[in-house]
Amino acid sequence: MLLKIKGEEYRVSFGVGFVRELDKKYYVQNNTSVKYGLGIETQVPLLLTGDPVTLSEFLYVGTCAEEKRPIPADVDAFIDEVEDVEALFDEVIEELKKSNATRVKVGKLQNSLKEQEEAEKLRKKAVEASKKEIRGRSMKR
Repeated sequence: MLLKIKGEEYRVSFGVGFVRELDKKYYVQNNTSVKYGLGIETQVPLLLTGDPVTLSEFLYVGTCAEEKRPIPADVDAFIDEVEDVEALFDEVIEELKKSNATRVKVGKLQNSLKEQEEAEKLRKKAVEASKKEIRGRSMKR
């Protein structure tokens, strides 16, 4: 994926180096000081729900393998000025789904989010049906 920021082109890659950089920031640590990276697990759901800060971080960290990188403030400004931010989110998600380093977890997280959304819709329908039934009973009395 290529980004053009302030007239400069930057290659964004979501490979193992990208995952490693995210895991340095997002991890859990057990009692024996062993760290378990959770960058993909904790940040992809935010990306999938449209969080612009996460989008900026993914684009910035995605340039970690490049000799010349944009600064985070320039990535933020790029997102603020992009004409179709929804398309940018979609492009990043699609690139994550193509990369060997991220596709398995991203696919699972995306499916899990869809399942949660469907479960929430069903729960809301059940609550509404229950309320209607209660109202109907109280009106009969």
